[in-house]
Amino acid sequence: MSHPTDGRVAVIGLNARGAALARASAAAGVAVTVWDEPGPLAEAPPIDGASRADSLQAAFTAASLILLCVDDYDSAQRILDQAERHVGSTDVVNLTSGTSAQAEQVAAWMDARGGRYLDGALMAHPEHVGKPDTVLVYSGSPQVFERHESSLKLLGGATYLGAAPGAAALYDVAMLNFAWATLIGFLQTATLLGTAQIPATTVTPLLTHWLSTTVTDVINDYARQVDERHYPGDEEWLELDAPLMVHLIEATRTRGLDTALPELIKSLTDQGIDAGHGKDSFASLVEIIRR
Repeated sequence: MSHPTDGRVAVIGLNARGAALARASAAAGVAVTVWDEPGPLAEAPPIDGASRADSLQAAFTAASLILLCVDDYDSAQRILDQAERHVGSTDVVNLTSGTSAQAEQVAAWMDARGGRYLDGALMAHPEHVGKPDTVLVYSGSPQVFERHESSLKLLGGATYLGAAPGAAALYDVAMLNFAWATLIGFLQTATLLGTAQIPATTVTPLLTHWLSTTVTDVINDYARQVDERHYPGDEEWLELDAPLMVHLIEATRTRGLDTALPELIKSLTDQGIDAGHGKDSFASLVEIIRR
């Protein structure tokens, strides 16, 4: 079946993320239709430049691209079930958060009905939608991505990860892991320095500079080590790091703070040393995580 595009977009789901998708598309001059299931969100204030469909079927028939962004995959599948007879005549990009298995199930359901499906993940808060540097990743139908790439780039940076429909969802949780680990580290650092009356806003410029220079270089080096499974300890090694972690735990405890995070890092390091990686770099802890 031919799947032409005319630039019209329907956003299904008016939660904070869905509304942000609609606003960004409408602000760029795209003809946008919005719809949500009956409930508080369906009665949300109008979005400038977007029209509201009076039914799910009207939303599907009003656009060549459906942006689906609801609270979970159960909701997404329920909506697709209701629009089953229309899924073969439009392209669906699902930006609902979920797992790889859920994305693969929806992709298989769509494929069985002649639909074209692209899974996606928004790696940002709603207020970042529409900014060129905002990270969005997509996987699934290459035809859908190619056909609507210009529309997807109105939402932020559009990175295609390949034809496996579950790839975007896996990137989503993996990158959230990176974000949460980084941000909890920041909160621990800010709290520790806060015990000396050092404001977080004072240390943040130093931290962000360190992240963009030294830490970025280390991550790039560790990426090569992880792929090669070779962890040279010529500049830093676990037995060198371990005493510094003890200092961190002692400082944290002495100042009356929770020690769970530094103790977790020390525990992984101790396991690495016990496994024979004492003279290897910090990147060797990936072998402990892989177990």
